[in-house]
Amino acid sequence: MKKYFVLGIIISTNFVLNAQKYTQKGILALEQDNFGLAKELFEKEFKKDSCSANFGLAHYYMAPYTFEADSAFLYLTRARQNWQALGVKEKAKRQAVLQISDSVFNNIFNELALEEFKNAEVNLSIALLEKFSLRYGEHFAQFNHMAINLRDSLAFRDASNLNTAKAFENFIVKYPNAKQLANAKSQFELLHYSEQTNTDTEAALFDFININPASPYIEDAWRRIYEKYKAAKKLDLFLTFLEKYQAAPSLYKDEAWKQIYKLYMQPYSAEKLAQFKIDYPNYPFSQDLEADGSLLLKKLYPFIENNLYGYMDAEGKIAIAAQYEEANAFVEGLAIVAFKERYGLINKKNEIIVPFDYLDISPSSSGYIAEDSSGYYILNFQGKKQQSNAQQWEELQQTLTALDWQEQITPTTSVSLYEKVTQNGKFGLKKAGKTILPIKYDELFFKGENDYILARNGKALLYFDPTGKKIEINGLEWFAAASELAMFSQDGVAVFCKGNKFGLLDKKGKVILKNSYDAVQAPFEGLYPFQQTGKWGVLGSDAQLKIPFNYSRITVLVPNGFLLENENGLGLMNKEANWLLEPAFKTIKRFENDFFLVENENGLGLYKSNGSLLLPCAYQRIVKFDDNTFQLTNSKGLTYFLLAENKIVALQP
Repeated sequence: MKKYFVLGIIISTNFVLNAQKYTQKGILALEQDNFGLAKELFEKEFKKDSCSANFGLAHYYMAPYTFEADSAFLYLTRARQNWQALGVKEKAKRQAVLQISDSVFNNIFNELALEEFKNAEVNLSIALLEKFSLRYGEHFAQFNHMAINLRDSLAFRDASNLNTAKAFENFIVKYPNAKQLANAKSQFELLHYSEQTNTDTEAALFDFININPASPYIEDAWRRIYEKYKAAKKLDLFLTFLEKYQAAPSLYKDEAWKQIYKLYMQPYSAEKLAQFKIDYPNYPFSQDLEADGSLLLKKLYPFIENNLYGYMDAEGKIAIAAQYEEANAFVEGLAIVAFKERYGLINKKNEIIVPFDYLDISPSSSGYIAEDSSGYYILNFQGKKQQSNAQQWEELQQTLTALDWQEQITPTTSVSLYEKVTQNGKFGLKKAGKTILPIKYDELFFKGENDYILARNGKALLYFDPTGKKIEINGLEWFAAASELAMFSQDGVAVFCKGNKFGLLDKKGKVILKNSYDAVQAPFEGLYPFQQTGKWGVLGSDAQLKIPFNYSRITVLVPNGFLLENENGLGLMNKEANWLLEPAFKTIKRFENDFFLVENENGLGLYKSNGSLLLPCAYQRIVKFDDNTFQLTNSKGLTYFLLAENKIVALQP
């Protein structure tokens, strides 16, 4: 292709001598790169042959050195129009000397279109692409489609760079068939919403809702209005929302009602629920109220499943699915639970009342103590903080004391008129300044002013009356538990020791029970456990045998009787020498005043105080859950025993 023919047009060099003089010479000048002369000659041709002149100028502006797309298009269009206006003979005359025809025009037109498309594509100009579409769109559908898509992409990019609602609105109006139309509309709606409500005031949001009822962001505008009321967490503001915005979506009106109910029901109780029904007869979730009423009266019990805790009801049905690392009993409608190593409070609907922000939460007599990394907070029974700033431990104790949250126990001590005096390691006794006993005894003991005084003098045990007069009981020996056992009981009996053997005597020194026993324990209601030849039995203060000497160990279990151990195990006998529990256990302990906690090789069990079986020995742990319930732990998890119903509660599969 010759360098001045962009379109690959081949022009014969053997020009016919009688061709149009100026066009023929102009084409020859173009071939010789004499562009100035060529243009001049083509323009002169207009006087004789405008078709040839326009055809020559089209060639001129198509040459690489002088290429101008607009001019080339202009003269090519005119030349084509001139050509189409010629008759057959006129066309033949020109074809004799010029390579001109309908197909040549089409080829040049195609090449020019391609060149313009490439130029628009390289320069990424919307104007160039639209010019191309206007000039060539009718003839080149494929290129036109590409140009339109590219133009739309550029226009969408420009709108995106401006990123305003107006920019996208203009795009939508100007390019309604663009592939980006849906995206543009979406961006317009978002930016329009954002720009109209950027002040985030309630008034701006409500105006947007009224002015733009078809906007996809109406729902979000309502949400933002509702959140302003919700953030305050005040019952009266939720009522205001319902009264002011009756056209609000049901979602937010329903939520407002539920928040009113939640705030009203503090503390959560059946009494509160009954009053709520009176105060809010239009509450739209009456069925929920009935369900809540039932839930309030339900007892819920923690259970373990896959090492997580949940809650079940008294029928063993799951009320709250297992999801917590720790779970405690519900008190005043709330329970302390742990989630992801943090503690919070939930209600029976499993709603989070206190978020899981604390390292620990423990119950108090009037609420809860919550601890986080900054210190301690006092919460009331509704989980509300009673102070805004954390306290350190010492401050907390002072606050609790000031609020009288801790039970203050004032010890009561009897005041004696006796005054014990000491000198050089010896003791004496005075009363109202008067010497009762001189300072010469190793130890002195007394209960009250009307009781005998007990004194140790070396290895001897001596008795004195309240005036200091010695009671003549000879040969009594001091022993390890003398300060307790040698004191006279209310019925006037005391343990004495002679020759390392124990017996009983009265206040006159009369021996009631001969000192023939190896050991003795503190009495229980006038009954004394004695040991003789390695076995234990029980004798009364009247020296009568109450329990035979058949036991390897006897321990007083106040107020029930005596724990006795033999080869069969540990048993419990009352003061009337009747068995409450036959010897068969490793351990017997008093439990919650009215019960006995026992243990054998099968585990822990419970008996009533009258000796009747409550729970067989089958548990690893038994603790009080509430006033009517024991929590039981075994290899299968947690179960509960309901005292009033005499019923075991276990999770139902």
